[in-house]
Amino acid sequence: MSSAPVLQVEVVSKGYWRGGSYLGVLKDVSLEVASGEVVAVIGRRLGGKSTLLEIVAGIEAPDAGTVMLAGREVRVPGRRGVWEWWAARRAGVSDPVLGHDMVLVTRDGPHRELEVAKYVGGPLAVRGSRRRDVRKLAGAALERVGASDCIGRSWGELSHYQRALVGLARAFAGSPQLVILDDLLDAHDRRDTETLSDILHTLVEESDGCAVLLSAGYYETAVVLARRVCSLEHGTLVHNSGPRADAHDRPAATVHQLHKPTGQGTRDIGCG
Repeated sequence: MSSAPVLQVEVVSKGYWRGGSYLGVLKDVSLEVASGEVVAVIGRRLGGKSTLLEIVAGIEAPDAGTVMLAGREVRVPGRRGVWEWWAARRAGVSDPVLGHDMVLVTRDGPHRELEVAKYVGGPLAVRGSRRRDVRKLAGAALERVGASDCIGRSWGELSHYQRALVGLARAFAGSPQLVILDDLLDAHDRRDTETLSDILHTLVEESDGCAVLLSAGYYETAVVLARRVCSLEHGTLVHNSGPRADAHDRPAATVHQLHKPTGQGTRDIGCG
């Protein structure tokens, strides 16, 4: 695994006004995620995990601090001044684009009626794939995670586990530099969590140095999914280490090998 930082969160703070009182959600949060690394952030409900991930994705602007993706600052669209925009254009530098350079996938997903292939193909369309190719590429992404049976279904028809598979297919379909997963892999039973962890890490290993930042509600889940775990405590990020050695030290397999019934105890994780 390369040690080059893909994501750099530098002294980020964020708060909101509620009834005349200021509620600090994030306080001087700093974090780095390297190429090929999976990092989890845990914390209590409404403790700031989603706010942090939305700031990383460029959906929410921080009150202070910066977010850098591969050396480029992540900004909320429309917040850059005209002179900054022209200077960046002359220099050939562009801000990271959500859906292209980074992909955010949440447990809630899209509206319930959206067809799965269209949802998975969203980042592919952002990257400029032709419309007639998007469905084909989305189908390949779903097959890659063992979810080809989900094609033709709507998001509302899927189980919690199936949504996790479809979300992973969407996350890696367009080969982004950073994948952001907000509670997508949380609240599964132990067996499903281990299977999803295997798929996630195999997708990372097969990608071109993609980094992953994910949120989870519980430490026990996070250590199965991530090589490094941080916790948000009263708005402050505490850096812990908690890799599950028996999960991450196993020989790597291709995603397809994870789905093939090669012997006793092998599980088909498709959506059928």
